[in-house]
Amino acid sequence: MKIAGSGSLPGGDYNEEIIISGSGKITGSASCTEFKISGSGKVAGDLRCSGQFGISGSGHINGSLLAPEVKVSGSGHVDGAVQTGKCHVSGSFHTGSVDCNELHSSGAIHSDGDISGEDVVIHGSVRCGGLLNGERIDVECDGRSSADSIGGSFIKIRKKGVIAGLFQRLFGGKDADCFQVAGSVEGDVIDLEYTVAESVVGRDVRIGPGCRIKRVLYTETADISPDAEVESCERNFM
Repeated sequence: MKIAGSGSLPGGDYNEEIIISGSGKITGSASCTEFKISGSGKVAGDLRCSGQFGISGSGHINGSLLAPEVKVSGSGHVDGAVQTGKCHVSGSFHTGSVDCNELHSSGAIHSDGDISGEDVVIHGSVRCGGLLNGERIDVECDGRSSADSIGGSFIKIRKKGVIAGLFQRLFGGKDADCFQVAGSVEGDVIDLEYTVAESVVGRDVRIGPGCRIKRVLYTETADISPDAEVESCERNFM
């Protein structure tokens, strides 16, 4: 099923792929094999795909999205929850929440709620209104990034671009290029740079340059950079 100009389709079960290369709208919830947008597309409900969901143009889903693979290289917006195996973002993606196995983003991802995945790799910007959770979390920030809290087994946060970061600090304030965590960062192995958080709790903890942490609690090792600000650091023997 193709919409190449301007048109609409009713919601329903489509046992085929839906391709929008013009301006198209699905007027209700729908299911299909694959769903691809290279123009401008909208779904006025939930969308379920048995194959890939892809956006290289502009797409908006008013409900939730369920697909084994999600690729966004344009601009995507899903009001509800995204459930997928693999999520690749090289453009801009705004969601209600994300639950996946793999999340690889080199663009900008914004979730109103949680972002959860086994392997979470972000080399761009991320804004997470809930818990950023994963077995492995590897973040290289580009611009202002934030999360309510972070949890995982292995957590690594860096900033992207020393020169860009220096420019932001000079003209945007002390923490302009830092990853802002409203609550805690909790994991087994934690390696942070340019991160602001209330507390960091882990087994092996490294607090690198540019960090401002109120409290660090560790069970095995803690390495605190002289270029970091940590109000208290305690070892928990329990």
